[in-house]
Amino acid sequence: MFKKKYELILDAPKEISWDEYEKITLEEYKNLLLNNSDDEKFFQTFFEENPSYVPGALELFGQSGHYPYMHTLVSQPQIGGPFRRIPDFVWLANDSLTFSPVFIEIEQPSKKMFTTAGNLTANFSQAIGQIYEWKAILNKPVNQLMLFDYFNITNEISKKSFEPQFLLIYGRRAEYENNDLLTGKRTSARHDNIDIISFDRLRPIRDYYQFTSSSVYGKQYNIINIPATYRYRADCADELSKVQRFMQAIDMMNNTSEERKSFLKERYSYWITLGKSDSKGKITGGDGE
Repeated sequence: MFKKKYELILDAPKEISWDEYEKITLEEYKNLLLNNSDDEKFFQTFFEENPSYVPGALELFGQSGHYPYMHTLVSQPQIGGPFRRIPDFVWLANDSLTFSPVFIEIEQPSKKMFTTAGNLTANFSQAIGQIYEWKAILNKPVNQLMLFDYFNITNEISKKSFEPQFLLIYGRRAEYENNDLLTGKRTSARHDNIDIISFDRLRPIRDYYQFTSSSVYGKQYNIINIPATYRYRADCADELSKVQRFMQAIDMMNNTSEERKSFLKERYSYWITLGKSDSKGKITGGDGE
């Protein structure tokens, strides 16, 4: 019978509670929408620091029971080749049958979707056109192979049915709510694994509390940010052992006490050793510290 081969520090300094994290970050997010809606880079940084605000980790359509590949939100991957426009984010979502990378485009929230005459603006047409371009690119097997190679996708995942999904985060709800015609036009643009949501709809998703953000270069995942809700978990140790710059990112964690940061640094080598082990023993899902 398998036995546990890891031990938890039961009196470790605790991570922030989800309720407190949600309260603090929602206030930050509302302030950004109020004061910085003309500048996309503020939102790029906020989402890197708070990956739980970005839908798609467990797929956009339906809910996967599998964590995304490497448990991370990839920021601005430079895939190259025909991918001339760099996605703002990508979740490498998958389930037991499908691999569904979610390509995400964000625009500054102040951009309008409709003209005063009720027609689609040039800005929106350009943004949704980028989604259509990615979709067309990923229809070709050679480009799928390029994506697999760039993200260092395992054979186990690459053999699954390839069904990419696309998300455009665009505009504010006030522009179209209570207007049936504009709402209908907006809905008609959502089809074929493409979703469009406003910045107002974004809220932290509790199931995403464990997910980091990262960049990818040379098939290597480099951590950008670790959320304050993160815990070392036995069932996530394998992914932890494969990323770089985790220790450096600990110092940059928001809403995290110095005691908690010191604890994470002290226990890092323990958990990556478990992750690299070929004999991990019995693992209880969710066990962590």
